[in-house]
Amino acid sequence: MAMAIARARATATAATARDRSDAPPEARPAGPVANSNARPASPPSGSDTRPVGLRPANSDAPPASLPPTNSDTPPADLPPTDAGVPEDIAERVVRINALTVTGRLDEAFVEATGLRESLSGAAGAGHPYALEARALEAYVAHLRGDHRQATVLALSVARIRCGAGDERAPTEVARAAAAWQLLDDDRAVVVHGRELLGMWDGLSRRGPLPPGHTELAAQVRALVESLEAQRVLAPLA
Repeated sequence: MAMAIARARATATAATARDRSDAPPEARPAGPVANSNARPASPPSGSDTRPVGLRPANSDAPPASLPPTNSDTPPADLPPTDAGVPEDIAERVVRINALTVTGRLDEAFVEATGLRESLSGAAGAGHPYALEARALEAYVAHLRGDHRQATVLALSVARIRCGAGDERAPTEVARAAAAWQLLDDDRAVVVHGRELLGMWDGLSRRGPLPPGHTELAAQVRALVESLEAQRVLAPLA
């Protein structure tokens, strides 16, 4: 079923992708951070920073990724319902992806929020389906240009993963950093940047961070500290 959905929507996705100018966080160019307001480099190329489609609970199979908006492939390649994902949930994700493909992003966000709320209410915010739905909601928020909401949602996924000692926690922190780097409010950059740094510090105490994460954390720290210094010095100018 998943491949059939992918093939059926590939053409529509390619058309809408050409109309979107907002490349996803992981596609942004890298750049220096120290002593500037430039956002840090994108998360490590070896980490999948994009939200994922729902997958069967307790499955070790890697989730299907939602490709960037400039991709010629569909937004999600859902697992077949007989793989364990309840049919009603899979159908809702298909609808959300169909709405994003046709550019109906406000509707897609409402649907994604409803899916996350219903799954969280029924099984708890830490349930695998609820977490994936929250990541999907964050991705739709990003597509709408609501980077503050995307960051808050992505951080909440990362926070839950980190708190549970989930092995996917570093990936979720990188995803949150990808959303965070698009923020344009300095205060939000500092507040959420500090939370990112706290997560990386916690992960580093459990063991070495994955390749590239140490460098990304250093760039985030440099920007946060630079903005904090500017706020302290501004009244003296």
